[in-house]
Amino acid sequence: MFYFINEYILQKNSSVEHTAMNRVKLFNHYKQPAKIVTKTYDRLLHQTIGTFGLTDNEIVNMFDFFQEATVPLPIKVMHTDDLKLPLASEVTVGANFSQVAEGDRSTSNVGFIPGTVGRVFYQEFFDGLGNVIETNLWDWRGFKSATQYFGQNGKLILERYYTPSGKIAMEQYFVPDTNGQPLASRIIVKDYHGRGDLFFQNTDDLFTFFLGELSNQDDTTTTFISDRPGTGVKPLLALNDHSRKYVYLPINHAVDPNDPVHGTLDGFLAPAFEHFNHFDGFITATEQQADHLRQRYPQAKIAAIPAVTLLPATKTTLVTPEQRRAHSLLYVGRIAADKQIEQLLRMFALVKDQVPDATFDLFGYGSADYLTQMTDLVKELRLTTSVTFKDYDAQLADQYDHYQVLVNMATADGAPLAMPEAMGHGIPVVSYPFNYGPQAFIKDGQTGYVIDRGNALAMADKVRTLFTDDAQLIKMSQAAYDVAHQNWTRRKVWNRWQRFVQA
Repeated sequence: MFYFINEYILQKNSSVEHTAMNRVKLFNHYKQPAKIVTKTYDRLLHQTIGTFGLTDNEIVNMFDFFQEATVPLPIKVMHTDDLKLPLASEVTVGANFSQVAEGDRSTSNVGFIPGTVGRVFYQEFFDGLGNVIETNLWDWRGFKSATQYFGQNGKLILERYYTPSGKIAMEQYFVPDTNGQPLASRIIVKDYHGRGDLFFQNTDDLFTFFLGELSNQDDTTTTFISDRPGTGVKPLLALNDHSRKYVYLPINHAVDPNDPVHGTLDGFLAPAFEHFNHFDGFITATEQQADHLRQRYPQAKIAAIPAVTLLPATKTTLVTPEQRRAHSLLYVGRIAADKQIEQLLRMFALVKDQVPDATFDLFGYGSADYLTQMTDLVKELRLTTSVTFKDYDAQLADQYDHYQVLVNMATADGAPLAMPEAMGHGIPVVSYPFNYGPQAFIKDGQTGYVIDRGNALAMADKVRTLFTDDAQLIKMSQAAYDVAHQNWTRRKVWNRWQRFVQA
């Protein structure tokens, strides 16, 4: 079994999670059993993965594992009426929760799963003074997953986790930290496999044990690939068994991205490279980053394997530029200052001066404060009818065929998925150079343009040229499509994985 170690799968994910999701689908397509491993307690996990086309068999969560809830379970839809409330209870139904009272005293609230009509998510209980003393937490699949207990000061002191049958599986105790907030002090796995109670200081220690148990239960050699260095590196260093261990680098390995060979290593990756002999290999998304790492660690096993997989061109159809929305510009990624969104907007304003009907859509999520700043800038630049912040889209693959050009003005990034994805849909990419991605994906002048950093005027000119020169846009679109479907097909990427992990 292959396990891809991650922290979580959220409703809004980064390229780290999307890379793992692409990979687990690739492996299982070729009948190689693989699962994404997640660490975080998440009662909506099995709802969320469905939005990304994943099945319960393609993921294993640490809490599910100890709660004996890893096998696909029948979905039981729970409503307030199913909670067997006392006969004297009076229920007042609201949009997001129901209030339960006995006479004049409010006894509990029943909260609903967001986006559903009355499906139970939690039930919190009040004492005579209206303080929350206990909360039952319900899993998306319809079983009571945990109970939280609160002290007189309202702070969490205990969480108790259950199996779907109602047996106590784990307990987690909390003490106040220096700021008075709950801090996990002990986790107890109750009578684990008849071996008695197991004690852990925190979820990090439990996660290390969990990975060892995943390895122990396999009849054949287990392979771990850590996708999030902060989540997987230390547990894998502590795992001294016969499993195979790899680290995937989703980020720049150096703190200074412009000094990749000699610069200080990222803090999460440093322990892995300090003990590189403990690992069977390291994997990057670009050959450029792999080459930089080979220069630093010539004895380590390092390979570049694309993060995107595509069907061969014979099984897909290129949507030509004239079939797309005319003069449509696209950005995909975090909406954050380090991505230089302000520069992107000002660059687009230059484009629009020359191409009045040009539009610019930005897909991604960011902090509310920063989004407000950028929305205000759009108003200041008088672009409100042309620029749209589209937020995160779980089905982004369905959107690419509407756009003609993708842009990126970041100064550093770890091989953004949007570039090869867009090229796979025949979208030329115009980008600043940075480690890593643009130089690896873009053939300058053929599938897009790599613009000198800081030269927004030159980028606007290249975008304008593509928007106004139909022949050039069609030529570049076809070239981007051809390069993508020649280099990143599902079979070719799979062959790279096979050669690397079997070497």
